[in-house]
Order: sequence, then structure tokens, then C-alpha cells
Amino acid sequence: MEQSLIDDLVVESIRIYGIDVWYIPRTLVAKDDLLNEDDLSTFNDAYMVEMYIKSVDGFEGEGDFLSKFGLQIRDSVTMTMAQRVYDLEIGLNTGINRPREGDLIYLPLNGKFFELQHVEHESIFYQMGSLQTYDLRTELFEYSGERFVTGIPLLDDHFEPLDTWQTSTATTFTAQVRNGVYYLLDSDERGDLLSQPAIELYAGQTYVFDVSHVSNAGYPIEFYTTNSHLTGVPITSSEALVVESGTAGTEDATVTITPSLTIAADSLFYYICASNVGMGSTATVLTSKLSVETYDALADNTTIETFGDNILDFSQSNPFGDDQF
Repeated sequence: MEQSLIDDLVVESIRIYGIDVWYIPRTLVAKDDLLNEDDLSTFNDAYMVEMYIKSVDGFEGEGDFLSKFGLQIRDSVTMTMAQRVYDLEIGLNTGINRPREGDLIYLPLNGKFFELQHVEHESIFYQMGSLQTYDLRTELFEYSGERFVTGIPLLDDHFEPLDTWQTSTATTFTAQVRNGVYYLLDSDERGDLLSQPAIELYAGQTYVFDVSHVSNAGYPIEFYTTNSHLTGVPITSSEALVVESGTAGTEDATVTITPSLTIAADSLFYYICASNVGMGSTATVLTSKLSVETYDALADNTTIETFGDNILDFSQSNPFGDDQF
């Protein structure tokens, strides 16, 4: 009887002196068991509950400061939530028996998201033999591309202007012919053309070979199963969709290839010239890294991933040491 009375008083006190916030449970999508983190978390539900803000004198934490990474905002806040409210409003709907680190709280006072760092369930130590509250220690949430699909526009659209993800577009390779061999440069256009590099293609993504340079005249790029048109055959439509536009060496001439999503991993194609033996190299088809056709627009590693094997020479015992030339 006394325990129920204290529960009632705690819930009523928080409703009187607290504020309404949105509690947003995190859904793990691709947890890394080694690092114990998930970079692809989603937030699919939100529940409005009452919480009491214990940090009455302002935000805690390190505050705002400049670091070598720029302006850092390390605000933190501690909030108290009734265990009964959690059980009835959240636990019954999610099947999760306690607040979890990594969940979010949307604080309407400043319109910010705070991430749970620690849940203290014994802040009031067994009053009348039971526990009535959770103390939720939170820090300002740092958005890094997580998806919000709660159905509440206020929450789902909050980070829309800061979205770091965009729909994948085609990768373009610029081709030229020098001394009877192909030279390629990818769409980043960093450095010089590379001589017949081995390239990697991802299933389901589109790659455009720009063959409009005058040196390509008479040397059309085609895709075969071997490195010679004499011993191999052109790849089939079930392996990849290949579209030729214009004539090599003329304005706007391109060759587009889109490897099939059903193709076996590490399948090997060859981009060659069907009229000259010895021109071209391998094009390895890899399975898609993501289940959706998106990529991080802030990433800047296309050249390294595509041509890295042709830049670093590890045939020497110590390519970075002295007297290894």
C-alpha cells in the first residue's frame, strides 16, 4: 500500500513540476559486435512522457569550446522519469523493460535531441522497499546520418537540412588512348590518367566511360569475359546492362555499364578494345556495400578505392624506407 502511494506521489509530482518530452527508442540495424556500436541505427517510434529536469541551473557538461575539430558543444542534462510511466507508456509497447543507453530524448525547451549515456535506477535508494524513478544522464546528440521514421514530422524532419546522405549517381571514367593503351581518370579528376588500371564495379551501380576524346577513334571500349576478343565473348545482358552512345572519338560518346544485382560476387569482366589485342584490364564486380543505393556525400575516397592498388608498390620489402628504389 505504501509503495503504491509513493508511486502515485512521484508520478503526480513529475507531472506538476516536469515537462513533456519525446522519448525515442533506438533500433539497432547493423551492430558491430567487436566495437559494440551501430552506425546505421534507426529511430522508428516516439512516446510523449513527463520528465523532471534536475539540472535546474542550466546545462551541465563541458559547455561550448573550440577544439582542433572546430566548435564543440558538449551540453548535458539529467532528467528524472517515473518507472511506472516508463512501464506503461513505453515498456508495454516496445517490450523493453528499462530505458537504454543510446535512446534519444527530444527536449522541446531548446528543440534539441539528447542521447542517453547512463541510466541510474537507484537514485532514490529503495524508498519503502522499492524503486520509483530513473535518472537519465544525457548529452547533446551528434547527428551522423541516422534515420528517423517515427511518423512525427517535428522529429523526422529535424535533421533534413543537415542530411549527409544522397542518392547514388553514376561514376564517370574519362578514357584516352596513348601509345596503343587505355588511360583512365575517374570522376574526381585528381592526378594524371592511369595506364589501364584494374577497376572495381559495384553491382547495381552505373558506370559511364567517356570515350569522346579524339584519341579514342578506332578504339571502342567493350566488355568481355576474357582479356581478348579472340578467346572471349561479350558479357550478356543477364550479367550487366551495357549501352553504347555515339562513336568513340566523337563528341558526347559514352559507354555505360550497370552490373546486374544478381551477379555472383567477385565476378571478373574485362574492358578491352575488340579490334586490338592487349588494350584494357580487369573490372571486378563486387556486391553492393549497402542494401539501399546511397552513399556518404562527405566521403572523398573514390580515387583511393578505385586506383589504390596501382599507386602503392608493395613488391619491395620496405617501399617506404631508405635505399629502396
